[in-house]
Amino acid sequence: MENNGRARRIAVISGKGGVGKTVIAGNLAAALASTGCRTLVLDADLGLANLDIVLGVDPEYTVEDVLGGACSLDDALVRTPEGFDLLAAGSGLQKHTLLSKNLADGIEALLGELGPRYDIVLFDVGAGLGDVVLFFANLADRILVVVTPEPASLLDAYASIKVLRQLYGRHEFFLAVNRADPGNPRRVGNSIARHLRGVLARFVDANQPQRMSLYLAGSLPQDPEVSRSIRNRKLLLETAPTAASARAICAMADVLRAGWTSRC
Repeated sequence: MENNGRARRIAVISGKGGVGKTVIAGNLAAALASTGCRTLVLDADLGLANLDIVLGVDPEYTVEDVLGGACSLDDALVRTPEGFDLLAAGSGLQKHTLLSKNLADGIEALLGELGPRYDIVLFDVGAGLGDVVLFFANLADRILVVVTPEPASLLDAYASIKVLRQLYGRHEFFLAVNRADPGNPRRVGNSIARHLRGVLARFVDANQPQRMSLYLAGSLPQDPEVSRSIRNRKLLLETAPTAASARAICAMADVLRAGWTSRC
């Protein structure tokens, strides 16, 4: 898979809110940056953003300001202490919660400008199945679906994968299982991945020419260090880099960038 002069794109999505998607996206960006990847994380939850809070930064400008001409792209980029850049989004802004042609064209133009500067761009996509969510997910080279072991989370993840398959023909997904039993998180992750594969094969893959692939990117244990890092507005990889959940995120970063021919 050649780079073709643009950054690789990873969308971090979840069907259901509250599963730890934004925390994983921020720490995943830090893990990728630690390997030498020039990494940008874009808060793609337009209008309802909170990635800057998780990262403990206070950006002056947002992606909405760039799109509206209030500032330049360089003005809006924030360098984080963990070595990656952030392009934040606004909160409480209704205008960009709905996808329009102008918004889609503006985002694609921004990504075209950002492409040569980075090896990897992460999208921290909003929860649910709105047009903006699906737009960012389909722009990505790889889609990471974050779930927890709760039935509602698994059902919503299944729905997200199903819609992306039916609307855009996406057939490859990666799975991050969060808040797994700390006694054996890998076993929990494998069990959930097998379950989702079975459901997808039965209800989505039938009569499709290309079979779906769902890879387990990683399984993160329930870990009090994660809550502690959130309260302190710092990343887990900064506050507890040797914690089991931090090690799982670093391993996940290796899985997600595997097979790309550039250094990242």
